[in-house]
Amino acid sequence: MTHNTLRSIRAWWCSRADTYARTILVLGLNIPFLFLALTRYLGGVDPSSIAGVYAMLTAFGYYTLALLVIITLVFLLSGYSHRAPLVITGVVLTLALSYLVIDGVIYRVYRYHIDAFWLQYLMGSFSGVGISGATVWIGVAGIGVIAGFEWLVLRLARRIRARHRWAVAVSVFGLLCFAGSQAIHVLAYERNDARITQITPRLPFYYPITSHSDAVRYAHVLPVLSEERSIDEGDTRSLRYPLKDVVGRIPANGRRPNILVILLESWRWDTMNQQVSPQMYAFSKRSSRFENHLSSGNSTPSGVFSVFYGIHPTYWTAVKANSAAVDNPVLIDALKANHYAFGIYADSHFDRHKIKDGMFRGIEVKETFAGRTTDAKDADLTAQLIDFMTSNHASGQPFFAFAFYKSTHFNYYYPPDDAPFKPTRKLNFATAGLHDNREAFFNDYRNAVHYTDELVGRAIAALDSSGALANTIVVITSDHGEEFDDNRADYWGHTGNFTGYQTRVPMIVYVPWKEPRVVSAPTAHIDIPPTLLEEGLGCDTPVESYSNGLDMFGSLPDRRPFVVCSYINHAIVSGDDVFVVYPMYVQKYKLWDINAGAGSLPPDAAREVMEGMSRFYREDATAAR
Repeated sequence: MTHNTLRSIRAWWCSRADTYARTILVLGLNIPFLFLALTRYLGGVDPSSIAGVYAMLTAFGYYTLALLVIITLVFLLSGYSHRAPLVITGVVLTLALSYLVIDGVIYRVYRYHIDAFWLQYLMGSFSGVGISGATVWIGVAGIGVIAGFEWLVLRLARRIRARHRWAVAVSVFGLLCFAGSQAIHVLAYERNDARITQITPRLPFYYPITSHSDAVRYAHVLPVLSEERSIDEGDTRSLRYPLKDVVGRIPANGRRPNILVILLESWRWDTMNQQVSPQMYAFSKRSSRFENHLSSGNSTPSGVFSVFYGIHPTYWTAVKANSAAVDNPVLIDALKANHYAFGIYADSHFDRHKIKDGMFRGIEVKETFAGRTTDAKDADLTAQLIDFMTSNHASGQPFFAFAFYKSTHFNYYYPPDDAPFKPTRKLNFATAGLHDNREAFFNDYRNAVHYTDELVGRAIAALDSSGALANTIVVITSDHGEEFDDNRADYWGHTGNFTGYQTRVPMIVYVPWKEPRVVSAPTAHIDIPPTLLEEGLGCDTPVESYSNGLDMFGSLPDRRPFVVCSYINHAIVSGDDVFVVYPMYVQKYKLWDINAGAGSLPPDAAREVMEGMSRFYREDATAAR
């Protein structure tokens, strides 16, 4: 960097430093009001408790820092203008404060945060969410009042002296509060301390930091978070699941069939066929095969979550935040109550993803398997699974077995001498789009599916030869799909979008006393728990009190909207249309063509989605218990 360049930068900064200091001071003057707006989300939190301290630090730190970053970017992008940064800062703070005030009201009523999907639906039908035109005008007037308030704050900031010092104080204050709040959250998240974690789903656009290694290293820093707490202590849970007691209403004289759930990591729908997966394809001929089935996500946590909970994956954050109070999914609780033996086999970082705490609390998860490679470990997983099933069948003990196969996950694993699909080439995400190697990459993946198919075939054959299959419900599916640049849009693997290539998965359900069939009606992972509870255990509790799904052997509508999630956002899939919800906009495309635009979501489907996504958040949900 030349001397002249440095002089130019210094001159630019000196000419505008006071403007920047004033914008930060305006933010500082807004902090108390931002905090007051955020208190509407924190009903029941004791201000003097550790949760109250955390909430205060979060409000003063996380949101202040986020707005500080936005204001700084505005300043940097506004050139030499002195007025533009101040005007835009006023607009940004008006919108931020207005959003928190209005969203706080909406959240208290509907337990749902305003996002682009909500706004789009609101613009089409106020009455659909119980909002009158007069209420909307009141909201508009409120925004006007806040805008006037921000104008006064801008004028006040001009009169305050030592603006530079105040700006530094605001920045340091925000950073310290942010660091303190996130340190508390890191430790609390690892300890499943619901006093802290239950606040997360309440706050809008809040994405706190988690770190397993730091939590272990610094657990001694806040000993108050290391104490064991009763799940009833300061109960301000943000989730009410289930709405009715399910376990107590399962008939005691039920047939108690064995249940085996098998998931193949990243198994896409079109590789369940005679060529790629002959064993599972043959088994599907003896089962119910659901040909229009969606996973609940394009990532493992979302996909696995709905397999066990049967509710939309948007609840996953709330379940993790309240895992100690929820304990386990209704399905697992019902199996425990009926004295099932559990065999859970997975080598998939379930502890890191909080799947163990959220779905298998108090149940051993087998995660250690012999072998140096993933395919060898999957072979040992199969051997352990078979031993568990056959030994429990021999003793007359009903069992629930869950097997999660990893060989089909990138980088796709199989023995070198078991590669029927050639030529093959290992996928490198960094260079995948530079060469036309889709078929070679896809063949590598198909070899992994073909190998895993042999392992699943062994498990099914062992059940059949022992006689256990005659009393075992078998579910075979995947956590999500896998894309190989199918739309020529340079998408590979999963978590990239919500097209059918990443969300459509095979679904095979074998129920010994049901005739084989092929079902074309739309189904999803949220349907698995009600199907197992009703068809397997004879549960007669209304499904809507514990699930967003349906019994797949009951009446299925021809069209249903589904919610699918990634790690950071979600989408609504209705027919062949996908609506991806971001905070500020909704991306629309076709299920099988990301380059094609989608239509509009019908109002009745939008209402159904909104009700389903808020059902287990409502404060009055406990009245249904």
